[in-house]
Amino acid sequence: MSYIGKEPQYTDFLSKFFSGDGTAMTVTLDASPPNEAALLVFIDGVRQDTSAYTVSGYSLTFTGTVPSGTNNVQVVHLGIAQDTQVPVDDSVSTAKIQDDAVTSAKLDTNISIDGDLTVDTNTLYVDSTNNKVGIGTTSPNSKLTISSGSSHGHFNYANTAEDGAIPLIGSFNNSDPSAATYGWGFFDSSSTGNLTLYRRSGSTTGTKTAEFNRTNGDFGFDSGYGSTATAYGCRAWVFFNGTGSVTINGSANVSSIVDNGVGNWTVNLTNALPDTNYCAEVTTQLGTFCGSPGRPSTSSFVVDTRNTSLGAYDSSTNNIAIFR
Repeated sequence: MSYIGKEPQYTDFLSKFFSGDGTAMTVTLDASPPNEAALLVFIDGVRQDTSAYTVSGYSLTFTGTVPSGTNNVQVVHLGIAQDTQVPVDDSVSTAKIQDDAVTSAKLDTNISIDGDLTVDTNTLYVDSTNNKVGIGTTSPNSKLTISSGSSHGHFNYANTAEDGAIPLIGSFNNSDPSAATYGWGFFDSSSTGNLTLYRRSGSTTGTKTAEFNRTNGDFGFDSGYGSTATAYGCRAWVFFNGTGSVTINGSANVSSIVDNGVGNWTVNLTNALPDTNYCAEVTTQLGTFCGSPGRPSTSSFVVDTRNTSLGAYDSSTNNIAIFR
């Protein structure tokens, strides 16, 4: 017999047999029906009303007792619910996710990553084994290593157990700043713990230019000395006119000057010195003699000026500097 249009297509309805067990049993279907009416249920060849059972997902539960028997229960599917597939845990590969599909809106504000982290090859690298971070390098040799990708411009930070150079300009070696190519840089040696500033130019050996001593806090530098030496700063200075009423023209760390009489003054310091083992350098106008009679204190000292005949003399030009 001929057909007008498309020839009908035939298929088998999904069917499955179960054995009754004398209880209001629950059976597991091979597909999930959308509702009870999408099934034809037969017990010993008798079709059951939809009130005789309930469905939930793949489970069919009878509301009454099912007689015992072998394959005496048949379930035929008239329709199958559209199944939304949910991937099992740890089954979606990177290739299955579209590029740029995961945005910041889909990320938790607190992200925890186990293992190494690499961002854009070597823009940022976290070495989880050695607990070090590299920027511009995948081989950080200290807690934080920043590299320009060439032989210069490195920034290394290290704790007290590691050497670390911080080149400000130029090329510096992490373990031996004296072998640098050129530039300026700080170096914290694990042997001394001192913070040292090195300078290198051309092919000459790196030169220690300044150093902070971690033990006593001294600061040393090379400013025409020929080598690095501790710098002893001027602790106080004053320039004053001692004729008539004392006039201070300029000073630092000097609070006042008391006129004790002709050619004799007491200089009072704003901040006391740690001890009396300091040097007071006094100069006056030409043709005078100056001195500091008596033992000075940590907060003041006396200045005595005399002329060439050793007579007391008020000088109009007096310069005093204290070194300790």
